[in-house]
Amino acid sequence: MRKVFAVVCTLITLFALWETINIFITDEADIVKQRSIFIVIALSITIPLFILTLWLWKPQNNQDNIS
Repeated sequence: MRKVFAVVCTLITLFALWETINIFITDEADIVKQRSIFIVIALSITIPLFILTLWLWKPQNNQDNIS
């Protein structure tokens, strides 16, 4: 189940990353007028998604610590 969630989260993260890059490189008048707020919004969504995706793909530690 974790791998399925990781794949879905990865796809959402890639889409968010694509849109973030689009905000930085676009020259559309509507986006250019409010670029600073769009950058803040895009990064506040993309960075946590990126961290979540990395955490989901990290192998789990299933060792039992018996002393």
